[in-house]
Amino acid sequence: MRILLLGGTSFVGRAIADDALRSGAEVALFTRGRTNPGLFPAATHLIGDRDTGDYTALRDGRWDAVVDVSGYRPRQVGQAMDALGDRVGRYLFISSHAVYERSGLAPGSDESVPRRAPLRDAEQLTEETYGRLKVACEDDVTARYGDRATIVRPGKRCRGGRSSPSRWSTRATWPGWWSGCSRTTGRAPSTPSARPNRPRWAG
Repeated sequence: MRILLLGGTSFVGRAIADDALRSGAEVALFTRGRTNPGLFPAATHLIGDRDTGDYTALRDGRWDAVVDVSGYRPRQVGQAMDALGDRVGRYLFISSHAVYERSGLAPGSDESVPRRAPLRDAEQLTEETYGRLKVACEDDVTARYGDRATIVRPGKRCRGGRSSPSRWSTRATWPGWWSGCSRTTGRAPSTPSARPNRPRWAG
């Protein structure tokens, strides 16, 4: 299996890359080459910059799947999809439990609860904008790739009263895409939280 990670050298992307390589997948990492550049020597390293729109390194190649762990704004996700086109079999977008409405939720709520209103752009990623930007990203991925799109909305675990973003409630598996995901929707069951995940640039 050939897998392209948009990100992959920090935060959840690092765990996904490590698991994919251990399973024997051929892994390519698209990053800025700044964060942990020595990680994963067995992977192919493609250098670009999502902030500036530099996707030149993705103009060649085909992959069975792309895992987007560093798309926070619809512009970034749209540019990546434009660069990749139909040269990927599946587009797996790592979203966030921050997409859900944060009020009026009953105990035991799951991924069927309403999402927040989408937001197309914002100058800064904040408590107010982050989840709504992710909603717009989800919509764009689904619109572009249809049944070839998978949306994963991780949550957080807490230990000792502190959240641990490196300890995800689901674990990446290949080629199962993500253990705990619904096989029909590709959405990971999670309980909506009042606190969105903090974005961290992987690259």
